[in-house]
Amino acid sequence: MDVTAAEIRQLVDRPVTEHLVTSVYLNTDGARYPKAADYEARLDGLLREVRRAADELPEGQLAGVHADADAISKWVRGEFDRDDVRGLGLFSSNGQVFQTVTVAVGVRNVARINTRPYVVPLEALLGRHHHIALALIERDRARIFRYQLGHVEEWQGLASDVHKHHEQGGWSQARFQRNIAHEVLHHMKDTDEVLLKLHEDHPVDALVVAGPPVEAAGFTKRLHPYLKGVLHGDPISLPLNVDADELKARLRAIEQQLVSSRRSQLLQRLAAAAGQAEKAARGVREVVEAVNEKRVGVLFVVEGAGVPGYRAATGTLALSREEAAAYGEPVRPVADVIDELIEEAVRADAHIELFRDEVRLDGHPVAALLRF
Repeated sequence: MDVTAAEIRQLVDRPVTEHLVTSVYLNTDGARYPKAADYEARLDGLLREVRRAADELPEGQLAGVHADADAISKWVRGEFDRDDVRGLGLFSSNGQVFQTVTVAVGVRNVARINTRPYVVPLEALLGRHHHIALALIERDRARIFRYQLGHVEEWQGLASDVHKHHEQGGWSQARFQRNIAHEVLHHMKDTDEVLLKLHEDHPVDALVVAGPPVEAAGFTKRLHPYLKGVLHGDPISLPLNVDADELKARLRAIEQQLVSSRRSQLLQRLAAAAGQAEKAARGVREVVEAVNEKRVGVLFVVEGAGVPGYRAATGTLALSREEAAAYGEPVRPVADVIDELIEEAVRADAHIELFRDEVRLDGHPVAALLRF
């Protein structure tokens, strides 16, 4: 599956059955684990944790989780081709691996057992990485690249029949010059249409235009309005035969700019809403109440924060058994209320922003901007 908001929501909305879901995220980065045996050893450690966690379960669920561990181990050892994959996610239920995720960036090694797939690491990837298109344009040629989750691919190369020289020598004749100008415009129009089709099929978060200054600047002026809406910054100077490492470095830096800009804007909104309960929630209790009321528009979460809680028969979340019982019995405990908040936010199409520490959230593990 692709790491998109729609795909993650589909994963979370998978129907709950009598069988639990085992979720495993494995870092397979060759710089950290040079040999397959290295990351397989880490996988074995995760699966031992899974089997130990299953010891408290009823016999039927215990057997299913053990079958999941065996299926995941078999898949990694038998079907997985690392190539340039640095992060792997696997989801199994009743001994069947039903979904996999492969990305070109590392992930945190973690395993979870729950009624639904564990998607927090996917949300972290989605929040820190963007789908970026880069158009390298020259007067008679163009190359279009896609960048996502640390991976660059050339989407399409375009060449045009733009004339370079008059057969008599020079470009002096006015009619010939007009023909050349028309051919260049046609070439740019073709490139714009290819980019628009890419954006329609696989929406991009940002479009970067590069190439010789004159051609690149002229191309940006002729972009379709939809593409102008995602255009990032001014054109940058790059040769058509740009080195792959330089291209990836440029795109990685642009991606970091996008992340920093978005987070700065969201945190400014959160700060501006201080003291206004109708606009923001801070702390686990306030955010739980907002999620129960389906009011969360943006959820801020500190990765790794964990708070035990309960869920009422009505689906309402609470921090104590007594509070949950007031909404309807039977009540079941949940290992981590914050994981439940993230899942509810995914279902509600809320934006989720994950941080590595509590400093940005004034010491709280969670906060939220509210919809109404």
